[in-house]
Amino acid sequence: MSVISWAIILHKYLYVKSYRSQISRFFRTLTSQSSVAFLEDSCVHFSKGSARTMPVLLLKIIKTIGQGRKIHSPEAIINNAAMHEMNKLQKGMGMLATTANVSPLLGLLGTVWGVMYSFINIGQQGSASIDTVAPGIAEALITTILGLCVAIPAMIGHSFLTGRINNCLDYIDRTSEFARSLFTDETKV
Repeated sequence: MSVISWAIILHKYLYVKSYRSQISRFFRTLTSQSSVAFLEDSCVHFSKGSARTMPVLLLKIIKTIGQGRKIHSPEAIINNAAMHEMNKLQKGMGMLATTANVSPLLGLLGTVWGVMYSFINIGQQGSASIDTVAPGIAEALITTILGLCVAIPAMIGHSFLTGRINNCLDYIDRTSEFARSLFTDETKV
């Protein structure tokens, strides 16, 4: 679980960092547009990379409208793309949350098992000497430490990435809102 959670944290960190940079630049460029041609060029420019879904979608809508064809409910298309992006950004976060929640419980299970083992040894030996109690207590402490060593990085990674992902989702929401207003106000673009 530790290896998987570290792999998710590193992969997600690099992906979200790139995505956040691209979607924020796209939003700033999109909102500073004054002409349809410049808007189309910006969509072409940003249609590569990790945050390409919204630029590609807007480019398709602009070209379709430019050809004189009508688009039925561009709002629904834009909302669907935003939901797709949200799912893509949150992929793997459930595993981090599960790891952060389950690992301490597994550590606790090991602790209970180790203490139970110590009590069984005390019962069999008839005395509570250090030789009787130490192995079970040592196992209990090791499993507790291991459970916490897995859970703490997973929880920190989950919290850190959730904040970054929420920032990306904010940009997606603002980009979607701008695009919806653009295409509902001027379906002719």
